[in-house]
Amino acid sequence: MKITKIFISAVACFALASCGDGFFDVENSDIASKDQIDEIGNLSPDALIKVVEPLMLGLNNYTIQYNTQSSSNTVHEDFGLMGIYHLGDVMNDDLAFYSRGSGWFTYDYELDYWAEQYKRPFFYWNFFYSVIAKANDIIAMIPADVTDEQLKAYRGGALTYRAFAHAYLAQMYQQTYIGNEDAPGVPIVLTPEEEERAVAGRAPLRQVYEQVEKDFKDAMTFLAGWQRPNKTMIDERVAAGLYSRICLVTNNWDDAIAYARKAREGASVYTPDELISNDAFNNINAKEWLWGMDITAETTTMFASFFSFLCAYDAGYGGDVGQYRMIDARLFNQMNDTDVRKLLFKHSGNNVAYTEQEAGFPDYTNIKFKKVANWEADYVYMRVSEMILNEAEALAHKGDYTQAATVLKELMSQRDPSWNQTSVSPDDVYLQRRLELWGEGFSLFDHLRLKKGVERNYEGTNHLSSALYTISADSWYLHFQIPLRELDNSFAINEEDQNPAPTESKFRE
Repeated sequence: MKITKIFISAVACFALASCGDGFFDVENSDIASKDQIDEIGNLSPDALIKVVEPLMLGLNNYTIQYNTQSSSNTVHEDFGLMGIYHLGDVMNDDLAFYSRGSGWFTYDYELDYWAEQYKRPFFYWNFFYSVIAKANDIIAMIPADVTDEQLKAYRGGALTYRAFAHAYLAQMYQQTYIGNEDAPGVPIVLTPEEEERAVAGRAPLRQVYEQVEKDFKDAMTFLAGWQRPNKTMIDERVAAGLYSRICLVTNNWDDAIAYARKAREGASVYTPDELISNDAFNNINAKEWLWGMDITAETTTMFASFFSFLCAYDAGYGGDVGQYRMIDARLFNQMNDTDVRKLLFKHSGNNVAYTEQEAGFPDYTNIKFKKVANWEADYVYMRVSEMILNEAEALAHKGDYTQAATVLKELMSQRDPSWNQTSVSPDDVYLQRRLELWGEGFSLFDHLRLKKGVERNYEGTNHLSSALYTISADSWYLHFQIPLRELDNSFAINEEDQNPAPTESKFRE
């Protein structure tokens, strides 16, 4: 994994010059001690902000970076966090491929990319451990007792990223938490120095999630009251929302409810017209967005991007190239005709006057993600609707089916006027999650934590014939092996620590 030491460069020393020449003995050492960094943070926060702020902005921008694995080859499926989310969506049965296409994400769709020697396990591992390393660099520079509000916010943001990354690693390199609490998870990395890791090798899942919870709660303490400049920055509400997301994995229903409420406080869901508007899923200024990234002319990765694969209207893979991304036919058919979300997918039965371009899309093609000129569509990481669904699901799991329905109706009143349930089960909420959050990166992780299998082989399926799989929820096809590069480079993890290879047929009846 990528763990780096803190070196204070000449540029950083210049930025900190107001602290006095005594802070660094540049003739004898170019490494600042922790005590020196703490002293800087307390005596001259403005100087430390000049060093930390670019690191924080760099961490944000890393989530939209092309080729995070530093490959010498073309890697059009590697466009940061949304690449991670999309590969999860293609690994289950909520999203169907129209064609095998050029190969980008195809082997993920066919569940053939799990083994240690392939690039996909490395891409996922490298991405999140790079996030952790970048977050740890920031955390190490800001003392825990810092009082400056801006520095507190940066420490809180970095802690959030670290918690988020450890949690997503744990979900892909081991079976889900419940029932596997003492199974080997992933290494916990808490400092910039690899030798100072809190746990050598694969920590038990229980310990990984305990650290995740601690980091999230510490982060919210540091972020409390801070007003962020824009939605690309993590604030207390975003940290609360991410924590509620992970509480669903650990079945911590009370925290899932409390922090989902905190995340969506004062916010509201799209009206039907807003949901099907051109801006709902590509504009960070849209009202439902709690967190996202603003894609500009300077940051767009163009053809190698999320919208290249999800937008049917543009020149990308999911558009003019013809590798359309479609909703699973059986899932689509579970929507009532009165459900406005049906209009987010092209279908001849929708009784809609489609444009000439739309009429050429195959049925079930998503038209949820609309085109923005010059590949500058923004990336959505968190919406208000998710938080309503988190809260409703946790209430249902607790057995409060009536209150769960009341909460869910906040969403459903704006989606389907015929929906009027007074009691909902966890599976009722799960169906609405699948429909509401389709294509936004949740489906695989929901499948895993709820122990749902993959079923593509049914009458009327619109999945490719090469991938008509029936796979149980605990199959290792839905997880990655630890990448071979990590086994080769780590003293703490070896072949004996490797995840098993799946042995069952993917085409079971």
